Amino acid sequence: MRYAVFGFLVFATACGGAAPTAPTSSLSQIGGGVATTEAKGGSDLPFKGTYEGLEKVDATMPSHHSLADATGNATHLGRFTVTADWTLAPTGNFGTSTWTAANGDELSTSFARRGVVEPPTITFTETHTVTSGTGRFANASGTFTIVQTRGLSMPYNNSAAIDGTIDLGH
Repeated sequence: MRYAVFGFLVFATACGGAAPTAPTSSLSQIGGGVATTEAKGGSDLPFKGTYEGLEKVDATMPSHHSLADATGNATHLGRFTVTADWTLAPTGNFGTSTWTAANGDELSTSFARRGVVEPPTITFTETHTVTSGTGRFANASGTFTIVQTRGLSMPYNNSAAIDGTIDLGH
């Protein structure tokens, strides 16, 4: 009898109070996968991810580099590929990049890049500004930072972390 009364009290306590007005589980728990959200009313959303790729040097133009064959995963992009072109100049390194989601939607950026050499690696920090997009990124804006580490000898294998915000303009 004591257990029945205790069980009833626990049940009554759990059922007491106001009814929930919103779901109590997060999107990341539903289905066990990565949650995707959309910006509503022009709000900045976290933009985070990682990628790995291979940096190539154009031997005919030593001050020109390109990042090719980079793939990764990021919020709002999902699985993606990225290509970037930049020029090394006395005033700094500047370039552009195109981020392509698995469905073909694209996000374009311009960026400034600076590096710190700590043998046997070099770490680059890039500050990206969204300049245009297609598909779900057609009205996107935002800024994000990439911290990229690579070796000092060719081939230049890169790994990078992405952190910033994006407004999808919906």
